[in-house]
Order: sequence, then structure tokens, then C-alpha cells
Amino acid sequence: MCAHIDVKAAAPRARAGQPRYQGGVPASFMRRRDLFLDAGFNDPDGALAALAQEVAALALPAEWGAQTPEGGVAALAAALAPRVSRVPVDQRRLARLVPEWLGERAGDLATALWLARAEHGDALDLPGYLLAILDALASSREEDALAYARFMLDLRFDWARVWRDPSIAWEFLKERDPNPLVWRLLEELAARGERVRVLELGCGVGNDAFGFLRAGLVDGYVGVDLSAEALAAFRRRVERERPRVEPTLVQGDFLDVLGRSDGPAAGSTLVYSYSSLHYFSSAELARIYALVRSLLTAAAPGGAFFAFGIKGKGSVWDGQGLPVYRPDVWVNWDGQSRWFPSPEALVRQLDRAGFEVRFHELHEHWGYSELGRKDVFHYVLLSPRKG
Repeated sequence: MCAHIDVKAAAPRARAGQPRYQGGVPASFMRRRDLFLDAGFNDPDGALAALAQEVAALALPAEWGAQTPEGGVAALAAALAPRVSRVPVDQRRLARLVPEWLGERAGDLATALWLARAEHGDALDLPGYLLAILDALASSREEDALAYARFMLDLRFDWARVWRDPSIAWEFLKERDPNPLVWRLLEELAARGERVRVLELGCGVGNDAFGFLRAGLVDGYVGVDLSAEALAAFRRRVERERPRVEPTLVQGDFLDVLGRSDGPAAGSTLVYSYSSLHYFSSAELARIYALVRSLLTAAAPGGAFFAFGIKGKGSVWDGQGLPVYRPDVWVNWDGQSRWFPSPEALVRQLDRAGFEVRFHELHEHWGYSELGRKDVFHYVLLSPRKG
């Protein structure tokens, strides 16, 4: 019953031999690259390649990223010691100040890298300096050290392991009721007399999708996700529950799917996403917004919509871990980087992207990230601005 279209996941373009995004959520790769650009390094891909070579040469202990903070950091520190000892003394001294800079001094990783480049210029041993920061964090901030290692060093981090982690309240592979935004959105569209064909970015196992698939105003549905395991679970639900609308499921990258004018996204009049867009870097978000706007304008110039829920300022993991860019981009303890925008920051971004806000509400979602704790979601409905 359920059609399945395989779409190859896109990766950032890089020169031959350079590191590339290896599946999963791309934000950590792109934000790591953006850090070097923002700090004034002219060849971020070369910097990433050099870092990857250093990491490979370290022979890090197997499965270090899956260990407890105490065990994982101890194993990392032992493996790092010979390489860190070769970092110039003045650069090691600067690296030892970074934990205080990130904590008590309210600094961020972007500024720490910029200061190191400004002070040492071409003499900076960048891979060694990055490893020396990890060594400094490991001595006093074990959870932050492991988050930094996952973000900075693990170019092939197993995101699927995070999605299966039972300690996360959401449990990405668990069937549950649709998020409240689905009902709010369907109510709004029904009041407007709209009928829609839905494209969901990050559909997972279909939890929100089944709210759309049962709704009388939905005429079609396409779900996109990178996880083959999640899509397989979605297809099993379709076979079991036989929804009114037959979904098309696509394994692929958002940017790739949105960028294919003749692909499965074509003709969609509602693009929807929940708790996915805060993973993307600002450059990627700008591309996603532009592609969504182009798609919707082509499909239905007068009646097309973009709706999403995104974690914002005051959510449970806002401020947890290491600041990439203050005040609102953080590497959390699972190693993933997330943006937690204020209402003002999000509105400015959407205005620049050419969208008109239909509604923008803050919703307290308890127990989403951690049981008994609160996330603050932006619930947004938009239309492409005319002209």
C-alpha cells in the first residue's frame, strides 16, 4: 500500500579526500565547518581534513562515544596525551583557559577559535589546539568534554544510537500520539477552508503523520526522513492501520528532496516539520527556507503553507553543554548541536526569508526531551510573501 522512493542523501560539497557529512543530522558537520570560517580560517575543509587525519592517527578506543562520561573521557584523555604533549607550550596554555572562557567568562567556541588564530596566526597547530581543549575539559568537566569530543572529533558519529537511547523521553522510534501542533494546524486550515497536500520533513515513525493521514482536508502526504529504521516502522504502521490517505515515504536529505523540482515533493501545498529545523546551521536553514518558498509558490501561489515546531529559548537543553555561538546555539551532552531561538530572532530570520506569519505561538511541551521537564516550542504557520 505504501509507496517508497529511495532518494540518495545529499552531502555538503567537498574536494576529493576531504571529510563529508556521513548521514544522520548534518548540523554538527556544518556548524563545525562554520566555526572555522567564522574564526577566519580560509580553508575550513582543509582544517577538517587535517583534524580527521589526526583523529585517525590517535587510534581512539573502540566505542568511546558510547561510554559513560567518566569511562569515555578517561579513555580519550589517555589516547590524547602523546599528541597534546607536542602542542607548543603557549598554545597549550591558551587551551587550558578555554573551559573557564566557556563557563565563568560566558564565552563561546567561535570566539575561542578566533582568539587562537588572532594570537598565533599561521603558527597555530589547529588540530593539536582542538585536542588540547578536549584535554583541558576532560580534567574538570567530563560531560562537556564528551559532548565536545562527539561534536568536534567524531565525523561518523552513530546518530541512530542516540535515536534509540531509552533515556531520552521522546524515544524517536516509539509510537505515540501526534504533537499538539498537528491539531492546532488542522483546526486553523479547516477554518480557512483549505485542502492540502502535506510534505513532512523528518517524519520518523509517523507519529504526526497519522494525524494528517486521518484528516479529511488532507489530499496527499509525503514523508521524508534519513532513518531507514524509522521509515520501516512507519510502513508497518500503514499496513496495520490502513489510513485514509496512502503515504509516500522518502529516505533522503531535506535539501536534496526539496531541491528536485520533478521529485516527490512537487505539488505539496503544506510543508511541515516538528523538532527538526533547530539542528541545521544558519546557512542550511536559509537554503531550506528558499527551497520551501519556491516549492510552495510553484504549487499554489495563493494558498500554500509552511508550518513547523522548533525548540526555543527556555527549553530544557538550552544552555546545556558547550556554547557554539552565544546566546542560542549549543552542543548538548548527546553531541548534537541545536539552535534555541528567541521569538525575536526567529521572526527576523523568517522575515528575511520572505515569509508572512499566519500565527506564531509559544507552546510549553512537558516531557518531550526529559520526563517531568519543559521544552518551549515555537509553533509557526507561514505563507510565502507575495512579490
